[in-house]
Order: sequence, then structure tokens, then C-alpha cells
Amino acid sequence: MKILSVVKKDSKNVAVYLDNDRTLYINYEIFIKNGLRKNDEISESDLDFLIKENQKFAAKQRAFRYLARRHHSEYELRIKLKQKKYNEDIIEGIINNLKENNYLNDLEFAKIFSEENVKNKFWGKNKVKAELIKKGISSNIISQVLLEKFPEGNDLQNAMELAGKKYKSLSSRNLEKKKLKEKIYQYLFSKGYDYETTKEAVEKLISSDEDDLI
Repeated sequence: MKILSVVKKDSKNVAVYLDNDRTLYINYEIFIKNGLRKNDEISESDLDFLIKENQKFAAKQRAFRYLARRHHSEYELRIKLKQKKYNEDIIEGIINNLKENNYLNDLEFAKIFSEENVKNKFWGKNKVKAELIKKGISSNIISQVLLEKFPEGNDLQNAMELAGKKYKSLSSRNLEKKKLKEKIYQYLFSKGYDYETTKEAVEKLISSDEDDLI
């Protein structure tokens, strides 16, 4: 089949009109890279190749847009590309290429993700672990990151700060002491703190508040 004409549709794409009444829409970069010209003869295999190359290009550009917004785990990025109906082979090729060029690194993602959520949301060890599992991070990486982030267990200071905030939000409800402590316990558990850290934080908070009332 022969290329009858080529029309630039916008800054990124062109329409390639063929003599069999077919129109091929491809990215301008793919068009230039393959040296296409008016009156060139192309076969069905050439056409299939161009279509696949265009799909690869579009999928890779979308992957870069996702990564530009925030860090992603390999699992997250794969799921997002699957949702856009890209071919499995194309997705795997892009994932491997991004990993080889260090645009996608689950260890770095896990470290950054953990640091941000411990710092900004005061998450405890169990919460960080649970969320990393949801992100598809391997158990080996999770173990390494948790050991680095929580070398001595949960951060008591963070637990006490969260407990203090929860205590203030509950103070107007005139709850009895036992009920108050139960709610703070539940809140700290939901943030990923273990029993011992939670108990110590709550006991220190309550005793400190009682001292202030003397």
C-alpha cells in the first residue's frame, strides 16, 4: 500500500492517509523516526509495526506522566497501565526499561513512602508495613525499610503526639477515663502502633494530664 498524504493533526500527532482508504494516526516522533514520506510503499507488517511502536510510545509517555506526579511502585504503575488497556508485552517492556534506567525502583519508593508518611502522618511500623504490602512491595524490601526506619521499634514521641491530638478532640465529650483510653488505644492501633508503644503513650499522656489538674 502507498502513502497518499500526511497531515499534521496537532503538535504531537499526524494522520497518514493510505491508498486503500485506511488512515493511520501516529505520534509525530514515530513518524519521523521511521523516515516515512509521501508515496512510500508500506506492507501490512510495516503497518502492524508502526501501530505497535505508536502504542509503546503512548504507554511510555503515560508512564512518565504518572511518575512525574509522584513516585510509584512497580505494582502500582503496572496496574495503572493495565487499566488503560495497553498490551501486556508493551507494559512489561516499559516496566523493564524504567527499572533499568532507575526511573522505577521499589526500594527507593518504599523508603520515600515510609519517610513521608511517618513524618507527615505519624504512621507507626504496622501501618507502614500494611500500606507497603498494598503497594506490592516485596517482603525483603519491606523488612529492610522497616529495620532502617524503626531500628528501635515505634517512635514513642510520634505516638504521644497523635494520642495528644486525639485526646483533645475527645475532651469535650466528657467520657469516663476508661472509655477515653479505649478510644485513644484504638486510634493508635489504626495508625500502626503496637500494644506496648500505645500503652506507654496513653499512660504518659493521661498521667501528665492528671498532674496538670493537681
